[in-house]
Amino acid sequence: MVSTETIVSMFVPIVFSFILFLGLILFFRKKTGIAVKPIIVGAIGFVVMTQVLEKTLHLAVVTAFPNYAQHPWAFGLYGGMAAGSFEELGRFLLFTWLLKKYHNYKGGISFGVGWGGIEAIVLMLTMIVPNILFAFMINAGTLEQTLAGQIPTDQLTAIKDTVLSNGVSYYLLACVERFFAAIIQIAFSLWVLIAVVKKKFVYVIYAILIHAAFDFPLVFVQTGHFTNLWVVELYVAIGGIIGIWMIKKARGLLPE
Repeated sequence: MVSTETIVSMFVPIVFSFILFLGLILFFRKKTGIAVKPIIVGAIGFVVMTQVLEKTLHLAVVTAFPNYAQHPWAFGLYGGMAAGSFEELGRFLLFTWLLKKYHNYKGGISFGVGWGGIEAIVLMLTMIVPNILFAFMINAGTLEQTLAGQIPTDQLTAIKDTVLSNGVSYYLLACVERFFAAIIQIAFSLWVLIAVVKKKFVYVIYAILIHAAFDFPLVFVQTGHFTNLWVVELYVAIGGIIGIWMIKKARGLLPE
């Protein structure tokens, strides 16, 4: 059985993601000003680049290499480079083609808020809503009956074990992770905008490599080779702190 406390905690990061998006808009509206178009372009850009194009590539790769989880080093290298390439090149193209009038600090912040804010919402919905449904089916005793024939038995067992083992702290920590991840996305957005303004594409290459290096260790968590969530959250928090420094630094490198 999945406890009531755990089920309630599953809803917390979903609600938090919406509050985070709105909170970032209100915070930066007061601090730097907010431009609506970059927020919208950033949000749509994230969905297209990561949830459509990048996931299409992942589907092809996973289909070709079904045993990818047994090779976390190789998959980590691929996954990190794929994420870095799609996201940073996506930012570069959007700033270059659609946001020519927003090559300033406010435009970069707004774009980053849109990108990072919608990422929090999309990931929390796609990752946690299925767990909520699985939890209700487990408690009703209908999980195997409902999904039998649709999902292989070993995967069904893994899903059940995961939902039963993830406690309240797992879902509460997701809020912390999403906060720092949003900060990191704003920092990357400003970094790429600096590359556009200064006409130095090599900065985009640096962003891709840094993004890939940051994502690389997280693959070991996704493939089950590392399970200490506190270490993972500390790692993401350090990235977020560096992101805060980058956001402040970018103010002196971009037009106001």
